[in-house]
Parts: sequence; C-alpha cells; structure tokens
Amino acid sequence: MRLNNLIKNQQLMFLLLVLLVGFSSLWVVGDLSTPILTSIVLAFLFRPLHVYFTNIGIPKRISIFFTFLIVMLLAFLFLMVFVPLFINEIQRYITEIPNFQSLRDPLRNVLDQINVPIESFDSIQSILSNVGGVASEALSFGISRLQETWNLFLGITLVPIFLFFWLWDTDSLSSGFSTLVPKKRKFLVRVWNETNDNVQSYFKGKFIEVLVVSIVGSLMFWLLGLNSPVLVGTTLGLSQLIPFFGPVFMTFPILAVSLAQFGLDPYVIVIMLSFALLQFIDGNIFLPFLMSGVVKLPAIVVLLSVFFFGAIFGIWGIFFAVPIASFIKSLMDNWKYLDS
Repeated sequence: MRLNNLIKNQQLMFLLLVLLVGFSSLWVVGDLSTPILTSIVLAFLFRPLHVYFTNIGIPKRISIFFTFLIVMLLAFLFLMVFVPLFINEIQRYITEIPNFQSLRDPLRNVLDQINVPIESFDSIQSILSNVGGVASEALSFGISRLQETWNLFLGITLVPIFLFFWLWDTDSLSSGFSTLVPKKRKFLVRVWNETNDNVQSYFKGKFIEVLVVSIVGSLMFWLLGLNSPVLVGTTLGLSQLIPFFGPVFMTFPILAVSLAQFGLDPYVIVIMLSFALLQFIDGNIFLPFLMSGVVKLPAIVVLLSVFFFGAIFGIWGIFFAVPIASFIKSLMDNWKYLDS
C-alpha cells in the first residue's frame, strides 16, 4: 500500500490519533498515571466477574457494585493481612543477615584444609560482616520506604474511584467511542476484539499463575525447611509478572537465603533443584496450558519486548510488554482489512 493511501486511510489515522492522545495523556499526568493504569488493569482483571454476575441474572448496576466490593475486600485483606506479615518476615530475616554463622565454620574448615593463613579468614569474615551490614542497612531503608508507600497508598482514593467508574461506564464509553470510529471499521473492530480478548486472558492467566506459584512455592519451601517460606514463595510468585527476568532474578535471593541458613551443605543443591523443577513445570507445562490460545508470540519476541518497552516506559513497560506486543501482532495479522 502506497504512503499516500496510508495517510488517507481513515482507520489508520484514527488509530494513530487514539494512540497519540493516550500516550500524551499519560505523559502529561505524570505520577498520576500509576493509579490510572492500576485501575485499568484491575478493571480488565475483574470485568469477567461482573459479566458472570450479569449472566446469572443479577442486574447490571448491582453486579458492578458486587464486583467493586469484592475487589476492595481483596485489596483490604492484602494490605491489612499479607503486607504486615510480609514486612515482619523481611525484618526477621534482616536480623540474621550480618551473622553468616552457618557459613563461617564450613568456610574455616575448607581454608584450614588448604593451609590458608587464619588472617585470610579473618579478612574474609570482616568482608562478610561489612557486606551483611550494608545489605541490612539497604534492606532496612527499603522496608521503611515500603511501609511509607503502603501507608500513602491506603490514603489514596484514586485507584478505587477510577476502578469504579471504569466498571460503571465501560459500556457507555464504548458506545460513545464507537460513534467516533470511521464507517469503514473492520480493521479497527478486529484489532480491538483480538487485543481486548488477549489482554483480559493474559491478565487473568497471570493472576492465576502468581497465585498458584505463590501457594505452591510457599508450601514447597516450608516442606524443605527454609526460613520465611511465605516471604520467599510469595516473592517468587510475584516475580512471574516479569517475563523471563523475574524467575531468573529469584535464583539469587533463594540461593542467598539457603546459604545463610544451611551454609555450604549439599542440601542447598536440593533446594535449588526443587526451585528449578518448580520453574520448569510452571514455564513448560502449567503456563502454556493456562495461556493456550492466548498471546501466541515467540519467546524471542517476548524477550525483546520486555527489553524494548521496559527501556522506554520503565516498570510499566515491562509489565505491559506482552500485551503491547500482542497488540502489534494483531495489527500485523489484520493489516489486510485496512481498507474494509
């Protein structure tokens, strides 16, 4: 298709205008884009629940209230029950970091066997203590900031307000928006329907994956006798939100927790193999089954998307990398309908 024809194409120009206005609006509002994007994700995630209530005969407006109340209840339980437990476990673990007691005796034995002067061990021990002190201070600073963030979040009402009106006015916004769409709209309709279905399914699948991996991971680490199993398991579950890099990054804290507790013991290998097995089952069996028919993208495309959109949009770019890549794929798949 020639460039002149592309410029004159109403569907393409309309799509570019919508994208330009959308990204410009997020750039203008700055920090306020976080509650807006959070409410949009929650609306996508829980809209199927609203549709289910409507399908079983509950009036539409009442089903919106029910859905909103369920979201708020889950958010309240998360903030009031899980977050304090999460913070307490981190603080308990911080107190154990500077000791490295489980590593000292095995390390001393190894150094004695290879005739390393005791002064070398003392230097290593001093370095470990310094590293532990720095890590403890860094984590303590992070915890204090985290607590302030959650306290601030509790006082913010933008997310529930936006969420309520996304749920309440979705149909009205859709019908009003449809009046602006060009009469030739087959391309736009197909792109919107595919993107909407993929994004909803993706967020729903990710929510289920995070929940299942958190529960299974916490149970597995508890059975293995690891300290703070809920902390480690839940962090592992949340890391699934970042494709590829999240699970890989979790290798290091799990290894550090294992070494701090068991020292240079072969049992650490058992823990790491169990972690690798859980990741293998999740990545190669559970997640493909969960996402079957959704967001069919090659792994290299997902990897490059995370790099590219993360570099442009930061943490939100990483989070939305797969949905954005899915949207681009939908554009390419339906390009032939641009004149329809």
